Amino acid sequence: MDFQFEFDCNGVDGSRPLLYLWDVGGRLYIGKASRGSKRSLKHYARNVSRLLAGQPYRRGKPNGFRKVHLAMQAAVLQSQRIRLVLLKNVELARINEEELTAIKQYGCELNEQWPRGCLLTQWPSARDASAA
Repeated sequence: MDFQFEFDCNGVDGSRPLLYLWDVGGRLYIGKASRGSKRSLKHYARNVSRLLAGQPYRRGKPNGFRKVHLAMQAAVLQSQRIRLVLLKNVELARINEEELTAIKQYGCELNEQWPRGCLLTQWPSARDASAA
């Protein structure tokens, strides 16, 4: 199975700092890209491909996958819709503030942090519909 998604540039300049929104089967994640969208797109595809292949996040941080990665893996396995929308360009100096505001505005559950001390292996399988 391949990681595929719909893409909407929404009139945003992908080469400048921006905020983006992943809609993963109706669950939302806001991210920021200080250097534009190209690198971010590549990394999400790589991370989900690694999960699907049973590979670690990184050698030094094998359980480094975030909730959004697990949700994307589950969506691929369950043939759910995955959509990426570039939300808006932002001033680099305000990117963190803008991201936090957007997370609150959209109610993004996939931006929530793992509980302190929790290992990825303690969470339900991504094959489970309630995963991540």
